[in-house]
Amino acid sequence: MIRQNLHCHTDFDDGADSPEAMILAAEKAGLSSVGVSLHCPIPGEDDWCCPAENEPQFLETMHGLRAKYRGRIEVFCGLEYDTRAARRSVPPYDYIIGSCHFLGGHAVDNTPAEAEAVIAQFSSPDRAAEAYFAQLAALAAFDEIAVVGHFDLLTKYEERGPLYDPSSPAYRDAAFAAMETLNRAGKIFEINTGAISRGWRTTPYPSPELLRHLHSLGGRICICSDAHAADGIVCAFDAAEALARSCGFTEYQVFDGQGFVSAAF
Repeated sequence: MIRQNLHCHTDFDDGADSPEAMILAAEKAGLSSVGVSLHCPIPGEDDWCCPAENEPQFLETMHGLRAKYRGRIEVFCGLEYDTRAARRSVPPYDYIIGSCHFLGGHAVDNTPAEAEAVIAQFSSPDRAAEAYFAQLAALAAFDEIAVVGHFDLLTKYEERGPLYDPSSPAYRDAAFAAMETLNRAGKIFEINTGAISRGWRTTPYPSPELLRHLHSLGGRICICSDAHAADGIVCAFDAAEALARSCGFTEYQVFDGQGFVSAAF
């Protein structure tokens, strides 16, 4: 059983429940540790990111909850950094997840219509994919980032109607190149089940083809639910583990409070 989830959101950003509710859900689900993550402040995006003025309160709240639940469940405090955010001095988070949610001024994962607008702006799905994966690859230069979030997020809506063609040479080459760059930089790739809990997908990110390539590179994975409500805290963890195993992985990464260590499935 996967015993840790490092990626979940609360009512400090676009989540539905409080940090304490997420911690209690993790404890009830049998997790030994949980990381509550915050969408980093981005000016003009306060509807889904934490407003900058609320970030100190989030950190204070998490430090209090860590102490409150010590001995019951280990609590960590994480940040989800976005490629659109300004590079800045990072407050004392336990770990940082690096993600890309925007491309050409549009969100890739907000609505199918906005995802289509991304493709229209770049004139073709392949060009949009190349730009998306290039932005992800740039996260390799950020030493503070430990984990790459939902690597192929741009495929969120594919089960409702194809927007991209992951089998095209241009898409595959761009994805593989970004993965190789990030892996060389020592980044961990999360297997993310968030779109399953929100009803958009029946399988986790990344795709099996990408995970098999990551395994061939000797890459590392962790498993996260990206839950935005307490009832999704361990959504589809069994499916994520099965996917990892089918792609050759026999272990995953766990944060122990100091760094990431390997744990066997």
